[in-house]
Amino acid sequence: MDIRKFLFVLAASILVGNFVAKQSVIMAQEPPVSNSDKVFENPDVVPMYTGGTAEMHRFIGNTLKYPDDARERNAQGLVVYTFVVEKDGTLSNFNIIHRADSLLNREALRILEAMPPWRPARHNGEIVRSETYVPMYFRLNQNAMAAGKAVQGTRDYSKKDPVVLESNTIYTIVDKMPQYTYGESGLSAFIAHNIRYPREARQEGIEGRILCSFIVSSDGSISNIEVVEGSNKSLNEEAVRVLGLMPKWIPGENNGEKVHVKCLLPIDFVIDEDPIPPLTSNE
Repeated sequence: MDIRKFLFVLAASILVGNFVAKQSVIMAQEPPVSNSDKVFENPDVVPMYTGGTAEMHRFIGNTLKYPDDARERNAQGLVVYTFVVEKDGTLSNFNIIHRADSLLNREALRILEAMPPWRPARHNGEIVRSETYVPMYFRLNQNAMAAGKAVQGTRDYSKKDPVVLESNTIYTIVDKMPQYTYGESGLSAFIAHNIRYPREARQEGIEGRILCSFIVSSDGSISNIEVVEGSNKSLNEEAVRVLGLMPKWIPGENNGEKVHVKCLLPIDFVIDEDPIPPLTSNE
């Protein structure tokens, strides 16, 4: 968001032209406002924070008040809200999809509600309503964390690595985002090849989208995989397992330097066949 001592958050960036004095010129440059109240998830031009990433950082840094009680309790974590950017750029319809400590949840919402108007989305040449999200990772910068290392008898597919989180600035939007080595089609093929639909979930006809986050380090390695939004435990675990098998990615870059980036990736579980018959005592 410098707030790097406590919180680092990034959102989509934009370069905005200078205000034009003559109203007639502005009207000529601005696209018309749509008459539809539909909320677009994938508009032609996405909504963006006015002023760009640097302005976002300054705003968050000036607005953030890390709750004293949360700091004393060493409360940290990722908070993600979705919201609608209205046609006039104001923000509405806040919905939390990933929670941390309740005080951090409230602080993230307070920051979002205090934001100035964004540049609204465009679709088919018109200004429209659009949904987007801002991930906020609240992190206390402590030289040492008193925590014992858990003994794990099985493989930890989540690849949890506190050192990555504590020792590095974690970005969410950068100049050049990380990429799977073989592109989006290669990533889809990798997931399709390695995914194993949980047997009980298939038997019960359970489907759903699991939204996961993970960090692509500056060397391309994957770590700290977690479920941001999910419902069924077995689907959540399978999504993490598959992502834990991923090879190194092409790392992200910001200002020409390779950096650590937190990425979001949805995995859809869809049953394309009749459910497996329930298990019987004879099996």
